[in-house]
Amino acid sequence: MKKEIKKVRVIDTGHLSAAENMALDAAILEAREKNLIPDTLRFLSFKPHCALVGNFQSAEKELRLDYCKQNSIEINRRITGGGALYWGQKDVGWEYFATGQSFGGCAGYEQYYELFCSAAAFGINMFGLKSGFRPRNDIEINGRKISGSGGTSLKDAFMFQGTLLVDLEIDIMLRALRVPVEKLKYSEINSLKDRLTWLSRELGYCPDRNDIINNLTGGFKHYFEIETYKGKLSEEEEKIYNLKLPYFKSSSHVYKITEHNSSSYIYSYHKSDKKVIKCSVNIDLKRRILKNVYFTGDFFCYPARAVYDLESTMKNISIGKNKDLPAGADNGAVKKFLSKNIEDRIDSFFDNYSPIAGISKMIIKKLLNDAIARLDICRHGVEYENINDINTVCAEFDNKNIIDVFLIPYCAKHPDCRYRYSQGCNFCGKCTVGDAIKLAGAYKISHITITSFEHLMKTLEKLKIQNKKYFAGCCCEAFYLKHLNHFKEKNLAGILMNIDNSTCYDLGKEKDAYAGKFEGFTDIKLPLLKKIFEIYNKHPVYI
Repeated sequence: MKKEIKKVRVIDTGHLSAAENMALDAAILEAREKNLIPDTLRFLSFKPHCALVGNFQSAEKELRLDYCKQNSIEINRRITGGGALYWGQKDVGWEYFATGQSFGGCAGYEQYYELFCSAAAFGINMFGLKSGFRPRNDIEINGRKISGSGGTSLKDAFMFQGTLLVDLEIDIMLRALRVPVEKLKYSEINSLKDRLTWLSRELGYCPDRNDIINNLTGGFKHYFEIETYKGKLSEEEEKIYNLKLPYFKSSSHVYKITEHNSSSYIYSYHKSDKKVIKCSVNIDLKRRILKNVYFTGDFFCYPARAVYDLESTMKNISIGKNKDLPAGADNGAVKKFLSKNIEDRIDSFFDNYSPIAGISKMIIKKLLNDAIARLDICRHGVEYENINDINTVCAEFDNKNIIDVFLIPYCAKHPDCRYRYSQGCNFCGKCTVGDAIKLAGAYKISHITITSFEHLMKTLEKLKIQNKKYFAGCCCEAFYLKHLNHFKEKNLAGILMNIDNSTCYDLGKEKDAYAGKFEGFTDIKLPLLKKIFEIYNKHPVYI
């Protein structure tokens, strides 16, 4: 008996606003759930360009709202979960609306990810490219992501969607989204370009939108063995759409999630003689879920795509509850903060991946452990927004030492101060150093102004000879990373806090700073300094 071929309606709704596209998503899904329409393949684009947060994200946390508004980038919220996306006007989205029965009861989104991404990839390959599905939910070309996907359901009906990057304006994307790159430097933009690609980049020209739609349709037809026909929105869909559109235009929809600490990035570092790996972990604090992770730095890895594949697998994993995270022993051993879910995911990746050179399973576990361990700093009373401002040397944060000495960077003294490159302070109030010195005195902590890198190294050696056990200091992240191994070589435990304002590394003046000739001006984070002194030295003694 000849197999009946399913017929699927294809509609192209063209360029619509963000609110209009989101309202149509909800309307078509509802119509399919009510069996008012057949299975449908929809193509969409946006005008003007827009930034969309996932259904469970905070727009304030995920987008640079001021930049979006200044550059006429519309802001809206998807009905699907996942991360924030930037849509250029040339990008093309595809959406498949169906029921579970349409795919023989294919259960679970893990199966749908591969199923629909593979169909879309088949269509992309009609341009002569070699794209394919990459777990968990991406389409890639030579290790570079060209499309992401996601979905949602309404009772038995579901919508599965994907975004095909056609002609990405990556500078705009970086500034619209709160991508975990701290400063938008040329090298960091290039690093992100190594993770992403787009159709015009791969082809050498920007294809016509109709050609893209025809090829993607052909991919779904071939992969699913279906017939398609061109259709249009039904009266029922139009009616549902018109009822929903006002809500999707409203601030109550776009900004419905405003929990300021619901999701944020936490950092950790691995430093060797040849490389620095920075781990940026996005954690949903309320649900205690590791949402995604990025590894950046000046390291080499072969095959290069192994890092990107690892990042793709490390999505939406439980980090465990506080009581599930063992506190470790008080014998100097590194405390363990990784949940079994995360360890199993890492083990599985390295067990099933081809040999990887440049990174190891132990380094990845330590990076993630160190990042999640930062959450434990809050237990001591440090505000969550400050945990990335704290780095330790040769000790964990909650060790039992008392701070003996506070090292002051000379760049925190006012440029006109006569004590800028020497010891002393006239407490003029023009910088934060005077208040920091008074604070240190209240906790019986001595202070030293560090006037160059060489002076720092000699000071640490001298402190060891004097049998000092623990120091506190202030420096920028770049200095910490560059000289982390130098600190470790001195083998003196300490805690370093980030400084405010433009540093020598921001301004390209690190050579001047090394020699003690940097003319810039930085600020000590006084509230954080006070909290650190309070934690380690307990009670101040005011005279």
